[in-house]
Amino acid sequence: VKMWKATVVASCLASAQVVSSFQFTPSLSHARLGSSPSMCSSRKVRSVGRLQPKMVASAPSSAQVPAEEQWVLNLDYEGFRREVADLGKELEQNQGAEDVAHLKKICLWSDICAVVGLATMWLPLNPISVIALSLWKFSRWTTIAHHTGHGGYNRADETKFFNSRGFATGSLFKRVTQWFDWMLPEAWNIEHNNLHHYRLGERDDPDLVERNMHFIRELKVPSALKYMVVGFLMCTWKWFYYAPNTYKELKIAEMRKAGKAITSDMKATDAYTLKSYLDPAFGVETFQWYSFMDLFKNVIGPYLILHFFVMPLPCLLISQQAYVNALISLALADVLTNIHSFIVIATNHAGSDLYKFDDGCKPNSATFFMRQVVSSTNFKTGSDFNDFMHGWLNYQIEHHVWPNLSALSYQRGQARLKAICDKYGVPYVQESVWIRLRKTVDIMVGKANQRQFPSSLERQSDLKVWSNEDIAENSAKLGQDVKLKPAV
Repeated sequence: VKMWKATVVASCLASAQVVSSFQFTPSLSHARLGSSPSMCSSRKVRSVGRLQPKMVASAPSSAQVPAEEQWVLNLDYEGFRREVADLGKELEQNQGAEDVAHLKKICLWSDICAVVGLATMWLPLNPISVIALSLWKFSRWTTIAHHTGHGGYNRADETKFFNSRGFATGSLFKRVTQWFDWMLPEAWNIEHNNLHHYRLGERDDPDLVERNMHFIRELKVPSALKYMVVGFLMCTWKWFYYAPNTYKELKIAEMRKAGKAITSDMKATDAYTLKSYLDPAFGVETFQWYSFMDLFKNVIGPYLILHFFVMPLPCLLISQQAYVNALISLALADVLTNIHSFIVIATNHAGSDLYKFDDGCKPNSATFFMRQVVSSTNFKTGSDFNDFMHGWLNYQIEHHVWPNLSALSYQRGQARLKAICDKYGVPYVQESVWIRLRKTVDIMVGKANQRQFPSSLERQSDLKVWSNEDIAENSAKLGQDVKLKPAV
């Protein structure tokens, strides 16, 4: 009888706890920037989040959470946020002339590669010319333009040359002389600096590999063919994927500015590549954000013509064959720099051990800092030469936690951030770039899936419904002028 009474009492208490655990909280449903027909009013977007109540249960107990997610239950969010934010402020305050001098050293290395490549490209095909030209384009993008565009030197550089306001933007001359590549800098600033960095791992992240590669993952063909497609993308991804997809985000920003609706049938989160122009021929419906001639005139055309055909014209003074040799060297260098950059960039956030998320979160919140760590991976870190060859993408965790720091600051802060993550039990992934490449390819061909962060474990107070004003706000914080109309 005593045992029966004890069982009844325990059951009643458990039922009462379950009932009391439910509460009304605002709905934090996922909303892409401007993806709703009501995108013309950012206030409306925000009010929807406040007016839609949703029944949510209290945080799951440790018994209900898989072993690999137990760290989330034990995370001291505020302590973690405070230490990460404090370290970031310390690193930023200590930036100065030394950081600018360090960047100038990297520029010198890049320029040496350019001189060697350009001075020898007229010779019969040789690896020195190709490698030098490849490293020139690689370093100009991944280290120099990348960190400058994020505002990493805005305060430290008194000359204002390495400043996010106007670097490589505003005219074709500045694009050619400061950062000349397949992508349009204005488009890159929006797609990468704003959307990717502040939507990392979310459905709105324009660089989410798992989603962007769905057409490969779902192909009903032998695996060998899938790997061949991946190989093609590695050799061409800057002009096949990055140039058109970043330009798409620029067009979406222009539409928002003009008050035009971005509706669900446009599939704004889908990657927009050169393949999109072939889709109609195969019966695939794809929204055309712009014409191919628009893309050619403003984005890929200037680079194709000036870099590959105009730049080697002096070689004709030597011979016609010298000009042909230069064309071949430039073409092979482009393939090589595509492969090199793919290996160190596409692998930054892909793998079955890295998380993806359903909802947005507030910038610089505890959840934001946590996500940048658990959805990114570092490679081998150390000397300037090692980091130069990795394009400083081997500090991807630090870069995503503090996007507006210098390349040198990431070297200074890497070990300390890792120690903070270890202290609070936040998974910090650092592996060889070759291991990460294998894990990325597994995601691309559908052999593995990105790790899903349980929505039930989200810290509700940190979640955010993105509004139409957020791009402008983020740009202002980064010290950028987002010019929607590129000057040609």
